[in-house]
Amino acid sequence: MRRYETIFIIRPDVGEPQIKDIIKRFEGIATSASGEIIETEEWGFRELAYHIKGERRGYYVRLDYASDAATMNEIERNLKLQDTVLRYLSVLIDVEADVAKAREEIDARKRRIAEARAAAEARMAAAAAQRAEAAAAASQAESAAAAPEEEIPDAPDEITEPEGGRE
Repeated sequence: MRRYETIFIIRPDVGEPQIKDIIKRFEGIATSASGEIIETEEWGFRELAYHIKGERRGYYVRLDYASDAATMNEIERNLKLQDTVLRYLSVLIDVEADVAKAREEIDARKRRIAEARAAAEARMAAAAAQRAEAAAAASQAESAAAAPEEEIPDAPDEITEPEGGRE
């Protein structure tokens, strides 16, 4: 089996339930002829580079699947007939696809992304804690500077000369 990737753009005025139905329909076409879905990514609403059929935005979907060429042609034929699809593009990723290996690679990539996000969040939290600590120390120093100083007892009014007097 070959591994394909098909990206298509759905009109933005289509409702959420219809978008899910369209995606399920094309996943069904991919799996109907002994194909396998590797991954389905919904990229969501994005601005288009230029107007397509009068639309400025579109809902992007990426299907990653393994099937034969006839199945890919059937998916493209249905995408062409679908009025709610603005544009589509299918690309051959691999001539001999190993579905299990592809899924492992995708899972490993998702784990790396999750770990990187968690590490970034931890760094941001540590930086925020450090800034809060510095701000607290600065406010504490500021309050200490603003506090009235301890009074030094006044010197006696009369200054006495040392014993023995002046010469």
